[in-house]
Amino acid sequence: METGRGDGAAASGVGPDALPADLVWHYTDGPGLLAILSTHTLWATAASFLNDREEVVLGGRMVVDRVLELAGERDGPMAADLAEKVRESTERGEGPGAGSAFVLSASRSPDSLAMWRLYGGARESYAIGLDPTAPLAALAHRELDVAWGIGEGVYLRHQGWRPVRYDRGEQLELVDAALAMLGDLAGGFGPDLFDREPGVEPGAAPSPELRAHLEAHLEPFLEALHEVLLLVKHPGFVDERETRYSAMLITRPGEDALRAEAALLSYRASAYGIAPYLRLTGAGPESPDALVVTAPAPLPVRAVALSPSPNGPEATASVRQLLLANGYDVPVGRSAIPFRG
Repeated sequence: METGRGDGAAASGVGPDALPADLVWHYTDGPGLLAILSTHTLWATAASFLNDREEVVLGGRMVVDRVLELAGERDGPMAADLAEKVRESTERGEGPGAGSAFVLSASRSPDSLAMWRLYGGARESYAIGLDPTAPLAALAHRELDVAWGIGEGVYLRHQGWRPVRYDRGEQLELVDAALAMLGDLAGGFGPDLFDREPGVEPGAAPSPELRAHLEAHLEPFLEALHEVLLLVKHPGFVDERETRYSAMLITRPGEDALRAEAALLSYRASAYGIAPYLRLTGAGPESPDALVVTAPAPLPVRAVALSPSPNGPEATASVRQLLLANGYDVPVGRSAIPFRG
């Protein structure tokens, strides 16, 4: 496919079937596209400010219900004690909540009428095709010592792109997979994620021994629990065919942690209040495994699709020019849906 400036076919756009496969598609409007390309950032919004009021809560409730169900199937004081502790912690609202989870949403479809209408209505809207295998990093306002997810009183965990689960059977599979790992945690790591080894400064990387212990006992469970909390969604949203990149930011009480949180978070006005968000950018070739960076790097944009529009090749050509001006030499496609808007 020729995509050079001045190529007539590239300027008029191609159909969605001709765009690269295996991408995830982040839908946005015109101002959003301009901001994303010019700043090389995407926003992962706090889950409590998304349009699904049961974000994270639904998955957490399923975990609690399943724990109580399993405890009820077992006799003895240990099972009864577990059930009681779960009930008490649930009533107190303990555990990761929607305010700790940050979500960047995309669709598996580059040409979804439901998404075009949601983001653009009668106006032009856009779907940015992102490479789901490329790493992203949180863009901080200052240097932060967050080594291997832990540092300065915060715990930051990224999760790569994963498809949302709408089917209850698939949701329960995620829950049971997480709970199956609880046995591996028995006698393992302590209850405080921020406990440090004696003589180790706060924010320092764990020793090789502690890191190996965490990887063996805690990380698999956190990965599975993260999936339950962030990927379980009400079936009423199934038309979105959502896949999402998510991050969990847990802050320990204290001045250091509050300063670290302030360095990571930004804020914007939304329909649901002032929404905190993480800025995500490309990880960059120098530090592909970095969790946090202080300078933006190009995003893994591989294509852009345009909504149904009467504007034709002119609108496509201007998007192509915008992409090139910001360093993105990628194909541009147009919707094949005959929607008048």
